[in-house]
Amino acid sequence: MELADNILLRLDTGKVTEEPPRAVGLTFISFARMKEYHRDRPLTISLETLRNLPEDLWQAVMAVLTSPPVSDFLSVGLAVVPQVPPLPELTAA
Repeated sequence: MELADNILLRLDTGKVTEEPPRAVGLTFISFARMKEYHRDRPLTISLETLRNLPEDLWQAVMAVLTSPPVSDFLSVGLAVVPQVPPLPELTAA
């Protein structure tokens, strides 16, 4: 599953074995390019694209992302972007 450009997560959902979900692999493609692009800023990825996943798969991905060993390399944070309605346009009286 592609988490972001250059970051792939492979996971075992545990459906077959009835075990908790676990990471099978975490791949950083072109890590040097990612590091150069982000420079001194922390790498931030949006999980918004994952919201289209079925609920059980979403839960498995979030469980894997927020537990070791994946959480040793990635941290999941919550950001709230307020939806501010546009200001009304002024009209001549």
